[in-house]
Amino acid sequence: MNQETTNHSERAHAEFGPSSLKYVATCAGYHGKEGTSGAAEKGTRIHEALEVRDPSALHDEEEVKLYEAILADEEEILNGVFGDTPKIIEREIRLHLELDAATPTFGTCDLLVHTAEGDAVMIDYKTGISKIDEPEKNWQSKAYALAVLQMFPHIHTIKFAFIVPLNGGVLCGLFKREQMGDLRNQISEIIRKAEITRPKWETGSIEIDDVTPSVNCRFCRYEESCPALGAVCVEIATRVSPELLPTGPIRPSDVEDPEVLERLFVVAKIVENWAQSIKHKTTGLALAGHEFENHKLRSMGSLKKTIEKNYLAQLAVKHGLGLDEVIEAADLTMGQLSKALHEKTPRGKKSFVVDSFETEAIDLGIVEVGPTRYTLSSR
Repeated sequence: MNQETTNHSERAHAEFGPSSLKYVATCAGYHGKEGTSGAAEKGTRIHEALEVRDPSALHDEEEVKLYEAILADEEEILNGVFGDTPKIIEREIRLHLELDAATPTFGTCDLLVHTAEGDAVMIDYKTGISKIDEPEKNWQSKAYALAVLQMFPHIHTIKFAFIVPLNGGVLCGLFKREQMGDLRNQISEIIRKAEITRPKWETGSIEIDDVTPSVNCRFCRYEESCPALGAVCVEIATRVSPELLPTGPIRPSDVEDPEVLERLFVVAKIVENWAQSIKHKTTGLALAGHEFENHKLRSMGSLKKTIEKNYLAQLAVKHGLGLDEVIEAADLTMGQLSKALHEKTPRGKKSFVVDSFETEAIDLGIVEVGPTRYTLSSR
C-alpha cells in the first residue's frame, strides 16, 4: 500500500480526481480553477493535524475546535461499527481506480479502517461550509468506495461517512461489492465524456451543446469564455431589451464592426445591471433571515481605507515584506500589501501572516474599516 505523509498541498492531483467528479458529471467541459484560498489552506492544516493526531500547528481556536469535533465524530463512528474487534487503520492512502477510460484516476482517502472479515469504514473530513451530497449519491464517495473494493479483495461492505462539523454533522452511506460493476460504468462514462469535451477548449472548437451551465460555473477556469454562459447572457438581454441585440455573431473574437461592438457594449451593461439587481435582492432576503437551499450568506469583510500609508508600509516590512516589495505596491493600500505578503509567504502560513498584518493595522488605527459587505456562496 502506498501511504503518503507529505505536505497535503504538494500532492499530485488527477485530471479527473474523485473530488471534481461532481462538477464534471454536471458539465463535461468543466475544469477547475488553479490556486488556493484561505478556506483551502485551513482545511489542509486540519487534515494534516488529523493525520498525525497533533493540533499544535493549527492557527487558532476555531481550527482546534473543528479538529476536536472531527476526532469525536470519528471515534463514535468507529466504536459503533467495530467495538473491540481487531482492525487495520490506514490514513491518507492513495487510491487508484480501474476504469474504462484512458485517463488514470486516483485520489487520497482520509481514513480507511477494515477487519480481516471484510467489514470496512471509510471517512472523509470536510472542514468547509459547502453542502455535501449523501455518500450514496456523492461522486467522490462512489469513486473512493470503488477503488477500495478493487484494491482490497477481502472487503465486502463499506460504511462511508463524511464528517462535516460546520454543515450537517455526519453523513453516512453503504457500499457493497455487488455494486462494483455499476459504479465502474457510471464513473467511466463521466470521464470518457470529459476526455472528449475538455480538449475542445484548447482547440477553440467548444460548442453550446458540449457544456451545461450550473451553479458550479464560477469554479471553472473557462467561465469567461464559455459559449453556454454567453447564450444565457443573450437570453437575459433578449428578455430585457430585445431591440438592442444585433443580428449575426456576438462572440468577442468574431466581432470587428465598431457599431456592433457598441450595441453589444450596451447589452453587456444591461446584463451587468440585471445581475447586480438580482444579487442585491437575493442577498437582502438572506440578511432578512431567509434560508436558500443551495446558497448560504457569507461575509465579504469590510471596505478598508488606509489612513497612514507610511505607517502601513512600515508594518508590512515588520510582517515580512522587503522594501523593494513595498515600493512595488505603489498606492500602499492594505489590499496590495496583503497580496504581496500572500504571494511571498509559504503555503500553509499565508492566511495566518496576512490576517496578523491586517488585524494589527486595524488595531493601530492605520486602516479604517467600513460596513461589512455580504454575498451568497454555494453550500
